[in-house]
Amino acid sequence: MHPPLFRPHPDCGDCVKALVSCHKEKPYAKFWGACNDVKAAMDKCFRDEKIARRDANLEKAMEEDARWRKKLAEDRASRSAVSSHGTSA
Repeated sequence: MHPPLFRPHPDCGDCVKALVSCHKEKPYAKFWGACNDVKAAMDKCFRDEKIARRDANLEKAMEEDARWRKKLAEDRASRSAVSSHGTSA
């Protein structure tokens, strides 16, 4: 089973078009494996696309996490500076 083909697949557009074309040209033979090679190529392309998307999302999440950790450290530092100055009166 593959993901919906109507969604944009920028890296796999050619594979999707080839599979859709094969299914149109061979409406009954597709059930007996006439389009299996095309579908295997499309599945590999989808896997590669997913890996690239996952890696990009991981990088983005790590950058966001680092930003939040830095912000948290700054907030803690400012709170400890305020509380230490407030108790010396």
